[in-house]
Amino acid sequence: MFTKSFVINLPFKTDRMEVFNRSYPTSLPPVEVWRAVHGDTVRHPSWWTSGAGAWGCLRSHYQILEKCYNEGIESYVVFEDDGIFREGFNDRLEAFLKELPDDWEQAYLGGQLLHEIRNPPRKVSENVYVPYNVNRTHCFAVHRRGYEKLYKHWNTVPFVSGEHIDHHTGRLHESGQIKVYCPGQWLVGQDGGKSSISGNNNSPTFWVDPENLAQSNKTWEQRAIPTVFLESPISVVIELERIGWHRGHWQDDHRLDRGVCNAISGPNMKTDLLNWQKTVIPEAVREGHSCVCLYHPSLTWACVQSVGFESITRIVTESVADAEQQLAAINVSAAKIQPKRNLIYHIWPRTGNGVWQWNVKQLIRRIEQFDGVRSIGISTSQDAATMVEVQRAFDGVRIDNWIEFPNDPVMGESQTFVALLETIPMGDGSITFRGHAKGVKYDDPLHCREWTDMLYEICLDDPTHVSSMLEQFPVAGPFMVDNRWPGGNKFGWFYSGGFYWFRTDILKLLDAKTIRKDYWGSELWPGQHYDRQESGILFGQNSGHLYDEHEIDRMKSWIAEWRTRNRNHKVDECGS
Repeated sequence: MFTKSFVINLPFKTDRMEVFNRSYPTSLPPVEVWRAVHGDTVRHPSWWTSGAGAWGCLRSHYQILEKCYNEGIESYVVFEDDGIFREGFNDRLEAFLKELPDDWEQAYLGGQLLHEIRNPPRKVSENVYVPYNVNRTHCFAVHRRGYEKLYKHWNTVPFVSGEHIDHHTGRLHESGQIKVYCPGQWLVGQDGGKSSISGNNNSPTFWVDPENLAQSNKTWEQRAIPTVFLESPISVVIELERIGWHRGHWQDDHRLDRGVCNAISGPNMKTDLLNWQKTVIPEAVREGHSCVCLYHPSLTWACVQSVGFESITRIVTESVADAEQQLAAINVSAAKIQPKRNLIYHIWPRTGNGVWQWNVKQLIRRIEQFDGVRSIGISTSQDAATMVEVQRAFDGVRIDNWIEFPNDPVMGESQTFVALLETIPMGDGSITFRGHAKGVKYDDPLHCREWTDMLYEICLDDPTHVSSMLEQFPVAGPFMVDNRWPGGNKFGWFYSGGFYWFRTDILKLLDAKTIRKDYWGSELWPGQHYDRQESGILFGQNSGHLYDEHEIDRMKSWIAEWRTRNRNHKVDECGS
């Protein structure tokens, strides 16, 4: 499958090459040693802000790509000399390559998935996954189909300040412009020792396998796990960590979490500690730990209380047994079972601008949170794709109900709304998201794209916040507009954009399945039944006309702040 194989090595690091050569698998082509660019010798330009080692790494990978691109080599796989091979590599590689799609442009045999909580890898087959953003460069392959894309992207400079080649490449993965795949289990990890890039002494590492992330990362939002502040001797702390008290994986030589250390010594301690908690909770749930444990010998309980953690309990102890007893006694209020989540979604698959396909990709990225009924309504027309083509775009994703109507320009996205409501169960305590492929009627594919991006992020990227809102309100959505719409809209408000959540119990109302018979019926539906004071605002109170670029810019400034906050409180304070 791979025409050429390279390993990047600095000539004076002979010990690494000895280890690498002894373990190099027989299933791969003969490896060519590529002399690494030494960042301490070849000085980087002024725009580069990530250090000499990272510059050498970038230039080494760049040279290999340029050689293969220039010489028309079909494909190549590249290793860094600290690569280590998983047991059974040859058989695992064979299984991966047999199922690797023919359109592959980049394939990672080793790496670390980033943003995997909100964007878990998507399973293609038993041994192949589509990742959202792959970090690390210790082993990946490139096909000539992807040379130009990768070459142009690596030449898009300057990089974001502080980012390395792997971060920059991950942005290309996120864009969806290159077809990248990875195995369910990583085949190549990184050996221990001092890093040429960071200077840190690292342990041998295989990052969490994509198949595990795909299976478990969406469950952390639905499972409660306590956060405790521990005051105890370090010997007790280390023993508790061994039996499941998770303190984070990024620890220093004193067995203290670097994220906590940096937060305490930095200028934004409260924000940084909250971000630390948001990082380690998913790790703890995914890996089966019993709690998240905040520990640092200089932290006091008064200081911890001032941070504003949503929930944290103090445990003071001198022994492991007593700590475990105290943990068992903690009443975790968030341990309740989360409601089922349903989906109703409308698509007019108008051809020619690629907008409906883009919307489908945004939905698929977030589809796994919908563990209840999933229903899609489609309006078809001569200038639109067929239902079969739309179903094909969902690529095997479970959809329980497909509803099709001939497109009615007067009704628009409201056309399928009542039929979609009919598919949702009543009285089961579930909640339902309503959305649609937004922007399809515009010839300019970028028209309202930023607005739509915000709608997906606000409604679908923070399920905990949605759940807490629907505990307080029967409906919740972003961009509430106070405006008494002519000819309807009883309570004089609506969620601009028509993306919103509602408790399914609404359907018990006598007129719940009655809407205005026009284009805005589904958008105005929540305001037919509830006063604005009864309705939750996920983001953006008193929004203006969001087709106005000035108003979009105003919302973007708000959302930058919103992303950094603990969202589990009433967001109608934001922008008011």
